Amino acid sequence: MHHRNGQFYELTTTQFLFYFIFSLTLDGLGNGMSVSTNLGSAPWTAGSANLAHWTGLPIALFLALTSVLVATANIFFSRKLDWKRFFGNILFGVMFSFLAGIFTTLFINAGIPKSPLWFKVIFDIVGLTIVGVGISIYQRVNVILHPIDDLTNILRFSYFKGSAPKAQMSNFIVAIFISLTCWLFSGTIVALNFGTAFAFFCQGSIIAFSDRFVFPSLVHGNMAKSHKDIPQQ
Repeated sequence: MHHRNGQFYELTTTQFLFYFIFSLTLDGLGNGMSVSTNLGSAPWTAGSANLAHWTGLPIALFLALTSVLVATANIFFSRKLDWKRFFGNILFGVMFSFLAGIFTTLFINAGIPKSPLWFKVIFDIVGLTIVGVGISIYQRVNVILHPIDDLTNILRFSYFKGSAPKAQMSNFIVAIFISLTCWLFSGTIVALNFGTAFAFFCQGSIIAFSDRFVFPSLVHGNMAKSHKDIPQQ
């Protein structure tokens, strides 16, 4: 939804496609940058990596399983059974995984893992910042989201009075708990590093900042999707 001259306007199909493709590309690009540095993944990716390390099963399996489970949790938290939204969450997860894989491969082949530590730290921060910008854009479009980011949107507007940092950190706590549980049973922990801490503490603030300053006329649309239904008394 656009806000211009005191009026609200629904996005045209062209506008929706532009914002959606642009934000999805940013999300894949930023994650590819972060993963290629090997300085710690975002918490949910780290959770899947630790499950894969513990069980010996492919990480892709746990990334897919996470999408399905979080999409199911979104039904519970929003108190709405919306099949289009459920399958849209899963579709987004598949498209995101494909793009992130392409960018990760490109950056690894470009030699990012062998770069000096100071460069990788900067590259990681820039990548995670780009992820936050991308999330901000497609959360405001709010038509089809990654299930994890959809959960953040639901928590933000239904439980935390619009606070992106509180919603994002609450979301990430569960993912961190998964990694710590794997560590308890396996004795080792992977994919948790500087980048994970940066994402945990800063990504919510980056989203809130982007909401105000990146395409500021784009405001949260389809808000009924981001609020739980309140039972009638």
